[in-house]
Amino acid sequence: MYARMICMIYLLVLWVSLSKQEPRNIQLKPPNLSGQYRINVSPFEEIANNVQIEARANTGYPCNGTFTKTNGTTCGLKEIMLGRCYEYQYIKRGLYLSNTTDIKNCTELYDLFESEVRYKPYCNMNMSTYSKYFEKALAGVHVINRAIFWSGTYAIAHTYSGHGSNYITLEDTLAANMLDGLMWCGKENDTEGFDYVSCPNNCKDNRWADLAFWGLASRTFAERVSGEIYVVLNGSRTDGRPTYRNGSYFAEFELPYFKRNGSFRVTKINALVLHTPDLPVTEKCGEKSLVFLEKLIRDAQFEYNCVDDPDELIMLMCADSWGARECQVARNSLRQLWDIKLYGTSNAIIHSLSFVVLFCIGVFRQIV
Repeated sequence: MYARMICMIYLLVLWVSLSKQEPRNIQLKPPNLSGQYRINVSPFEEIANNVQIEARANTGYPCNGTFTKTNGTTCGLKEIMLGRCYEYQYIKRGLYLSNTTDIKNCTELYDLFESEVRYKPYCNMNMSTYSKYFEKALAGVHVINRAIFWSGTYAIAHTYSGHGSNYITLEDTLAANMLDGLMWCGKENDTEGFDYVSCPNNCKDNRWADLAFWGLASRTFAERVSGEIYVVLNGSRTDGRPTYRNGSYFAEFELPYFKRNGSFRVTKINALVLHTPDLPVTEKCGEKSLVFLEKLIRDAQFEYNCVDDPDELIMLMCADSWGARECQVARNSLRQLWDIKLYGTSNAIIHSLSFVVLFCIGVFRQIV
């Protein structure tokens, strides 16, 4: 009898609470922070049903006013690079430029880039191909206490950096920003000098061709950072690779080139190890490959700190994995606190409605 009375009172309270709440009729999709890469040669995704895909080489010129998506050089490469250069310096300079006020000549930068690529076979490229371009584009730049590197965490690292407003990644520099997400390859004996139909996926006889641009970009950026730096690592890899691996850009082109001496030297390296919601944890700070990474950093006489899943990055991961089990618990707690802010009362009772109803049904059945 008493249990039935308690149920009736509890359900009445729930009904009154529900009647006071504003209806939430808007259903928003969580943001998608995955699937974007900076690499020069990468597979395409179909973006519209009416996009024409050219997967095989042909003699046609696809940049003739009809949008034809190929795996060759990006149409309008020059115009895109020049536009990004001007936008970066004259519109975004307050966010992006690091300890320098020098304005670079965009036409000169493009000409330096083009002179090393146009009419030249892609597989003949090497680590010195773009040296003049990077020397000019990054001249005078020093990133102090704001540099952030990444390995297997492209999207979230760039979201966390605020694309230059909070921290600065390689892709937030002028040199890399001008070409991030674009594709290009030269072509001999061709009117355009670029292959707009098909760029090589890899050069078997010259691995440096595939690393020529982004490898040198990574090294040049690493040479210009100082103070405390951050590296965002993936502790939930599903491809069988370790969290820190010798073949990564960070291992090969960044870590070895941090300055140990001088006014602009690196003092401390902070490893931020992320574990993707609803995926198993493969490595944590102080385990497996991260033990090796710590030894490398300390042997190089840098301070080292490792943190698993900083709060700020958990929030970003849950924004991308809205329905994950771990994130649902966090969502409910956040919703309760937000309701108190909005209405002066928590919806914690409402979130437990299903449990109460089931409990009361059981009570009524026992009485009957």
